Amino acid sequence: MVAFLIIMGLFAFVTSIILPWINRSSILKLRATILRLQGEVAQLRTMGVAIPAAPAHSDAAPPVSSPPEAKVENMAPAAPSVPEGTYFDPFSEGPPVAGQGAQSAAPQEQQAKPQSLEQQFGGQAFVWLGGIALALAGVFMVKYSIEMGLLNPAVRVVIGLIFGAALLGGGAWVRGQQRIANGVRIAQALSGAGIADLYVTVFAATTLYQMIPDVVGFGGLAAVTAGAVVLSLRHGVPIALLGLVGGFLTPALVSSSSPSAPLLFLYLYFVLTGLMVVIRKQGWWFLAIPTVLVAFLWVPIWLFGGHSAPADMLWLGLFLAAVSVTVIGASKETYADEISRKTNGSVRKLNYLTLGCAIALMGITAAHGGFGVMEWGLFGLLSVGGIGLAFFDPKLYWIAPWASLAVNAMMLMAWNYEDPQHFAVTLAAFATLYVASGYGLQSRSASPLIWAGLTMAASLGYYLLGYVRLHDAHLLEGVPLFWGTLALAFSCGSLYVLQTLMRDVPKDHPHKQHLLAIYAALTTAFLSIALSIELKREFLSVAFAGEMLAIAWINTRVDIRALRSIAMILACVFGVLLLPQIVLLLQLTAFSLFETQLSFRDNIPIVNWPVFQLGVPALFFLGSAYGLRQKKDDGLVRSFEAAAIALLGVMGYYVMRHAFHDDQTIMFVKAGFTERSVITNVFFACGVVCLMAGRIYDRKAVSLSGLVLSGIALFRVGYFGLIAYNPLWSAQAVGTWPILNGLLHTYGLPILWVWLVNRELPFLNKAAWSRYGSGIILLLAFLLASLEVRQFFHGAYLNAAATSNGEIYAYSIVWLLFGAGLLFVGTLRGNALVRTVSLPILLLTIGKVFLYDASELTGLWRVFSFFGLGLSLLALSWFYSRFVFNANPALDRR
Repeated sequence: MVAFLIIMGLFAFVTSIILPWINRSSILKLRATILRLQGEVAQLRTMGVAIPAAPAHSDAAPPVSSPPEAKVENMAPAAPSVPEGTYFDPFSEGPPVAGQGAQSAAPQEQQAKPQSLEQQFGGQAFVWLGGIALALAGVFMVKYSIEMGLLNPAVRVVIGLIFGAALLGGGAWVRGQQRIANGVRIAQALSGAGIADLYVTVFAATTLYQMIPDVVGFGGLAAVTAGAVVLSLRHGVPIALLGLVGGFLTPALVSSSSPSAPLLFLYLYFVLTGLMVVIRKQGWWFLAIPTVLVAFLWVPIWLFGGHSAPADMLWLGLFLAAVSVTVIGASKETYADEISRKTNGSVRKLNYLTLGCAIALMGITAAHGGFGVMEWGLFGLLSVGGIGLAFFDPKLYWIAPWASLAVNAMMLMAWNYEDPQHFAVTLAAFATLYVASGYGLQSRSASPLIWAGLTMAASLGYYLLGYVRLHDAHLLEGVPLFWGTLALAFSCGSLYVLQTLMRDVPKDHPHKQHLLAIYAALTTAFLSIALSIELKREFLSVAFAGEMLAIAWINTRVDIRALRSIAMILACVFGVLLLPQIVLLLQLTAFSLFETQLSFRDNIPIVNWPVFQLGVPALFFLGSAYGLRQKKDDGLVRSFEAAAIALLGVMGYYVMRHAFHDDQTIMFVKAGFTERSVITNVFFACGVVCLMAGRIYDRKAVSLSGLVLSGIALFRVGYFGLIAYNPLWSAQAVGTWPILNGLLHTYGLPILWVWLVNRELPFLNKAAWSRYGSGIILLLAFLLASLEVRQFFHGAYLNAAATSNGEIYAYSIVWLLFGAGLLFVGTLRGNALVRTVSLPILLLTIGKVFLYDASELTGLWRVFSFFGLGLSLLALSWFYSRFVFNANPALDRR
């Protein structure tokens, strides 16, 4: 009894909530059509066209077999031709009724009159509530007879059948009576109540009373469903919806101790076919998607409901294929009409949904069946069908082979096979299907890109899938280099196709460049895969850089615009492969600056052959930039040039580290004074060379890279030489020889590099920066002179021992000579900056003598200090007067 009430509640919900709104939607469409026709008639009248009056209203009822939609269409053209003072109710199925309104405005000014709450309830809701009440009346009558023991089960069933048939007959009679107000809705409500009553009665006879066998009850419910489908042609969408719900619920309502998959899915297919016939004839395509979804829902219900057997997979597969074929065939003409009207209707979505669900459910069915030969065969047939559909109608079904390819890949990944040979044969069969069909159809199709792309995706996807699932299996362990050789063979095959396309496809073909791009990328991808599989890690990045150079060279010989993009992709792959070395540089930088060792240092391989692993790729990048520049000098070329210079800079760093440390501990050994100096000068040298090369060959990226390298070197001088490891306070061995020691290449050689950089700055429109460079040169020169004095008195370590009188006096002499030298050079060359800088140095020397030497020096050292300073100041005074102020007035004005 509980099940009985649940079913009645379901029907009540459908008839009271869903059906009125569907009915309302149809009425609103008719209303819009009528108003449009009224406007057209009004336009004809304004143009002077004579339109005859509407024919007199006849009391004769229309033929019973004509559906409501046909009647509306036949009456619609005459509807606008109404006499003055006639009001047309869009919600009425009958003709216009005179005298129901005072509106006499022109039809084009007539506006749609919204329904009031009273109209909605009185004209629509009450009808359906009445139908539900009739259905429930039968239910409660049966319930009362059960409680009172008045009738036996057989009599109850017979009464229920008679009551349901009476409701259907009443609906048919009301439909034929034109004089009954709101007759169409009343007929729909009576017919819906009758269908519901028959469903409940047959269900009760089968399940509650066990009066008839399950097979007979199943057939009875199927007959009721068929009747509902047929009646929907006359009574409209609500009855069709009842047939949809009841038809697909019938297998659940009638249970069986031994359910049969062939019987169930054959029944479901017939229900779907009947509904699709009605949908196609009436144009109710909004019902198609729920129909297909509910039909497909029975597949997982059967698979996971505890009823499925291995032999059932065949019937499920045939059901999925049959549903797909039926939907495609039923919607073909409607889709063509949508294409001609350039509308994006629901038929396209219906086809996508049907094919997608069928393919996905076929994959689930195959997995549930254990991936047997039959399951793979059924999926193969479905895949072949999708390929055929895409070939004959690529605009609608192009996605079908791609969807089946994706599902097939997931099936192969999920297959927990026992026999590797079985897996390999299955994979090879599907790979052959997709690759051969893609390659064979691309020259025969109006949309070749679909098939070329399918060829690329299938060949790459199945190869990688096979490698992932089979490279550890014992099936191919006796074949050396099998996977690398196979990838190389595929690369050669793709190259052959590429050459054929270049030769046979006309230049003006709209898709030629796209086809060439696909096969060029496929050739490169398989070659890259072969290299990745067979080469060791330390050689792989070099191989990719070499492949990039080959692509750039080929770019100069053929017209394939995609080669630039392919070269860029290879460069990105090279960058990914070099990512560990970038992390290694971060480790070395952190260790050099802060003596910090990062936690991931042990997992990073050290570059053992920097010239080969970094220098050779740098040359490949330069060659690639040159090759690509032959056709277009763009940002890609400049980025390649910058990458080459960066690789050369890193290579120089590693070479120096290995030169000072011949073991594998370069990451954990603190660099010495000389090593840091040499590395700094290497960066300076590379920067200056890049600046010169950029100027000579007019390569801005090279020049900017030179500035970056010079900036790195200058930072090293400032951080390591002046701050962190200054030999004045850090124990750094600078050498024992005077002048020719470590101070010279640490502080003296950078003077030369900065001077050379200054010379290149004007060519970069950075001439203003030369003032800063000159200041750096003077600072380094002053520091070098001072430190050389310190080294002369203390030897290798400048931070030890006390300062003697001779050293103090030497500083005064050297600083005085240094300032005088700057004054002389500045005056001689007319450089006001150099001459100006000499003044603070001279003032520093004077201050030192008067403030420091006077207190620290004793004896003759103090006398010599002041005596020498005095003579020097007199000489400087004479020099200023003779050569600066009088002899060259132009200098005075500076």
